[in-house]
Amino acid sequence: MSTCTERTECKILIVEDSQDNREIYRECLVSAQNLDCQIRECESAEEALEMCIKDCPDLILLDYILPKLDGLQFLRQAIDRLETMPAVIMVTGKGSETIAVEAMKHGVRDYVVKGRLTPEQLVNIVVNTLNDRQLKARIDAQLQQQEVVARIALKISQSLELSSILQAAVEGTRELLGCDRTLVCHLGSGLNGTIVAESVLSGWSVAECDRLESNDPVDPADRIEHYLQGHKTAISDIESADLTDYDLHRYRQFQAKAVLTVPILVRDTSTSPLSESRLWGLLIAHHCQTVHHWNTDELDLLDRLSLQMSIAIQQAELVTDLKAILATQQAIEHQLRERVLEIEQANLQLSATSHLLADRNQELNDFSHIVSHDLQAPLRGISNLAQWLGEDLGGKLPAKNQQQLDLIKDRVVQMTALIDGLLRYARIGRETIDSLPTNIGQLLAEVVDILAPPPNFQVLFAADLPTIETQALLLKQVFTNLIGNAIKYHDRPNGRVEVLVTDLGSVWQFTIVDDGPGIDPEHHHKIFGMFKRLVSGDNTKGTGIGLAIVQKIVEAQGGSVWVESKLGKGSAFSFTWPKLA
Repeated sequence: MSTCTERTECKILIVEDSQDNREIYRECLVSAQNLDCQIRECESAEEALEMCIKDCPDLILLDYILPKLDGLQFLRQAIDRLETMPAVIMVTGKGSETIAVEAMKHGVRDYVVKGRLTPEQLVNIVVNTLNDRQLKARIDAQLQQQEVVARIALKISQSLELSSILQAAVEGTRELLGCDRTLVCHLGSGLNGTIVAESVLSGWSVAECDRLESNDPVDPADRIEHYLQGHKTAISDIESADLTDYDLHRYRQFQAKAVLTVPILVRDTSTSPLSESRLWGLLIAHHCQTVHHWNTDELDLLDRLSLQMSIAIQQAELVTDLKAILATQQAIEHQLRERVLEIEQANLQLSATSHLLADRNQELNDFSHIVSHDLQAPLRGISNLAQWLGEDLGGKLPAKNQQQLDLIKDRVVQMTALIDGLLRYARIGRETIDSLPTNIGQLLAEVVDILAPPPNFQVLFAADLPTIETQALLLKQVFTNLIGNAIKYHDRPNGRVEVLVTDLGSVWQFTIVDDGPGIDPEHHHKIFGMFKRLVSGDNTKGTGIGLAIVQKIVEAQGGSVWVESKLGKGSAFSFTWPKLA
């Protein structure tokens, strides 16, 4: 019941076999300023029981002495047959403490004696009884609401399954409101939604599909803003309300006559605890059988339930996010484990390769020793034998034989140089050489002194060349080969070689420029190969290994080497030499 004025609205049934008494009671109640009552009358308990079954009143003014059944017998049958007992005031012509006690045991709110009852007392007793009944009904409803809300809150604390929480909520809501349908609609883009939970009283249709497509002519943004501000939509009678054709059609589809819609607002706490609310969905209640005036208690109840659902939804979304994060972490951990296994396998392979490389290096060292000792020893014997023959025979040898003997000596020298070149090539990259501060000018002077060019041959370089931190022995070997080739293969005894040094930031660039015969560009790609010489024959100088040694040393340092040359135009051999950090 709701109190909209100071007058108490009620339905009263007067059960009295005396017509005079019934008229007195009616006149008192109708004329009361604080009552707004609908009064019905009957003479017997049997008739009163039938009237209560058809339309139960709020209060019964019951005479104890009635035809056939007395007031107590009526109460016993009413308790058995009525779902809800109305408030009862028993009136008797003769007071009896025994009857009063028995009446109170059967739920009678007050027991009065007719002869002692004034009109004012009757009205006061009726008003107080109705107020007590309304207060008890309100307390019972609040307790029931608290029980349902507590049950839902317990469900939230015990379960992470959002669907079961929402289903428990709609069932509890329908039970408390006494309505015919409650549902939760999860909204997507615009006002398109999905029914995720529904409770329907038997006899009314379940939603035909779980999708609710919005063709609302009203701008969805306006409705969403309406709900974001916490506003509810309470419609007591859809037929008399000022609704759009779209809304009226939608409610009729659900067979609804009265509708209550409450927004479910949640906060995205994953980004910020103070983030703005967003409209997750709607909690909707329908009365389908009759129109219904939604009272304040019902609105407050749905507000509380909506808040509980918001908590459950945020909890479920948080769990979903945590599961996604956990799944991602597990996937990353799985990938890391696989990567660790791959690295371990690679390390095993690298270790095996390192051992194999160490074995191959040892074999190469052994081979170098063999080449150095076993091949050079016979060459020294041949050289000594040729020298001894020349000394012993002196001038007795014919010129042709002397020429052949000299050719043997030259071939021994070339073979010895070839073996030395092979040994130097094999050692590149396998020897540990310390880096030292090295003055480029001093290093070039040492190279020129070793090479001892002809007296009229010029080897030029700047006087103020820098000092760099490098493996001087390797750089000296590169200069020795390149400058030595420029001298060796020059076509004039008065040739000229110039060494240029350029700082390119992260590397030094060295260029050896000569004015010799030059090299045909079609042979540029060949000259850095092993045993590649552009001319052949007995008078050929060199072993064909020098430039291969240069390329291997430079590339091992992380640099590069190239040539620019044309026939008759001289040559320019350049290489880069990385700076040490």
